[in-house]
Amino acid sequence: MNKVARNFPKIRLLKGFQLNEEITILMIFLFIFIVVSIIVPQFRTIYNFLSVFRQFSLISIVAMGETLVLISGGFDLSVGSIAALSGMFTAHMMVTFNWPIWLSVIIGMSIGGFCGLLNGLLVGKVKINPLIATLASGWIFNGIILITTKGWPVAELPKPFYFLGQGYLLGIPFPIIIMLVIGVILSVFLSKTVYGRNIYAVGGNERASILSGLNVDNVKIMVFVMCGLFAGFAGIVLSSRMGSAQATGGTQWPLPAIAAAVIGGVSLSGGKGKIYGVIIGSALLGIINNILVLLHVSPYWQSLISGFILIGAVAIDTIRKGR
Repeated sequence: MNKVARNFPKIRLLKGFQLNEEITILMIFLFIFIVVSIIVPQFRTIYNFLSVFRQFSLISIVAMGETLVLISGGFDLSVGSIAALSGMFTAHMMVTFNWPIWLSVIIGMSIGGFCGLLNGLLVGKVKINPLIATLASGWIFNGIILITTKGWPVAELPKPFYFLGQGYLLGIPFPIIIMLVIGVILSVFLSKTVYGRNIYAVGGNERASILSGLNVDNVKIMVFVMCGLFAGFAGIVLSSRMGSAQATGGTQWPLPAIAAAVIGGVSLSGGKGKIYGVIIGSALLGIINNILVLLHVSPYWQSLISGFILIGAVAIDTIRKGR
């Protein structure tokens, strides 16, 4: 009896630790950060830190939008194509039609939101599996880009537009500030608003949500629209960062965004996840990629390692669900 009593606090402590994935991934992130800073001298420079954070900030923005869909129990594989479509149309409006930057950005984000709305209708109203629906819509969006642009980039963007992706505010790259602001807004949205709680409810138990009178279809449409908005905005920032809009810009983002979300504690089965965990997961992926570059690892091996990381993230999520 005494033995059980002595072990009981440890069991509770271990159980609580296992359930808090965000703290766990933060500890792993800090451990890797410290070890690499000691082993690789090039890594611990301020320039490299800012470069790494600026690079993963766009993935993080996409991952935060993807997180809303994942928490609701859905999936979105079209975020990369939405980003490319929004960035391309925003650039066309500024260069071809000479529209103001602010208006072009708003319309470009609206295009992303509209693409998300189409995904939401396919999933929420037509009841198509989100994996199939967003995979097909991603091909459609990518086809629109290729048909309208013939695959050519849009260059010679207005100089003030470059600040969005290349500028600094108080010595910090502006994309990092954008990422942090969006992270704070979405954290408050998910934890403090009725809409945020509804997203968790739908992902946690859709049947119970329906029986409680919650309009599940509208919740699904809402999260896909928000995901499209953030993906579109990230594509616009990418165009600013690159100095041109590319037909394939951002198309490689879906799987890294999902991996960042899952590594950060978001469950693929829905109903669970925190925004700050997603940012930490994105940072961890960004640091790993930076380490591979600094160590002059071949890009082919980088792709291989990224694949194993994604498999590991999904395996971890499966283990968590089993527990």
